[in-house]
Amino acid sequence: MQDVFSSVRLSQLPGPLKVTLSLTLAVLGVGYVVALLNLHLNYSLMDGKEGLTSEDLVRAFYGDRKNTRLAAKIDGGSMEQFLPNPADKEKILNWIQDGVDKDQFHTVVAPIMANNCLRCHNPEGISSFRPLTNYDEVLTVTKIDRGEPVQLWARVAHTHIQSIGLIFLVLGSIFSFTSLRERIRTAVIVVPFVALLIDFTARFLAKYHADLIFVMMGSGALIGLSFAVMILYTLYELWLTKSSQNED
Repeated sequence: MQDVFSSVRLSQLPGPLKVTLSLTLAVLGVGYVVALLNLHLNYSLMDGKEGLTSEDLVRAFYGDRKNTRLAAKIDGGSMEQFLPNPADKEKILNWIQDGVDKDQFHTVVAPIMANNCLRCHNPEGISSFRPLTNYDEVLTVTKIDRGEPVQLWARVAHTHIQSIGLIFLVLGSIFSFTSLRERIRTAVIVVPFVALLIDFTARFLAKYHADLIFVMMGSGALIGLSFAVMILYTLYELWLTKSSQNED
């Protein structure tokens, strides 16, 4: 098997195959950039401030243990922007502090949510994972914010681990044909798989210890670095390395 890998050089591949591999790498690279954009858009306002920081991730995955989930979201959190009238925010906060009375919910809170929240927080909206269409649903977010629920973690983890694992299968398979030493190729290929498992393990445990957020950030950085190395170096050997330099 080693002879097969050592005898094939990316720069010697037929033009159409080189184009196919290059476009595949480019699309995967663009997809990763979009994933980073998605991360920023979803979490950068968790602490109510612009920019994605560790505090945003702590709010998302560990929670705000001094506050309820709903209060944390609308008072300095990512959902405050959707309550342009400060009086509406105060009415909801007062309702939470007064004991989340059911009758008061229907007369005071429900109309505010219908006007400002339900366009997203309904079974068909973009926040369908967190519907807020009735008292019982809203009641679930008036408890102490303890971070990402296990159910949500499981839904995200199983799709991401499987799909990203397949992406690294493609990247690793192509990268295996570069001219780097076998130990280096193996290390670069192994790192993102391990980092991916560490990332989602830390994400699961972060609700018990906030410092694990930094483990998530570190493993995410390793995944990004692995993406960059495998894509850029492979493209380099495909197009910028002369075939005569690779021939025995």
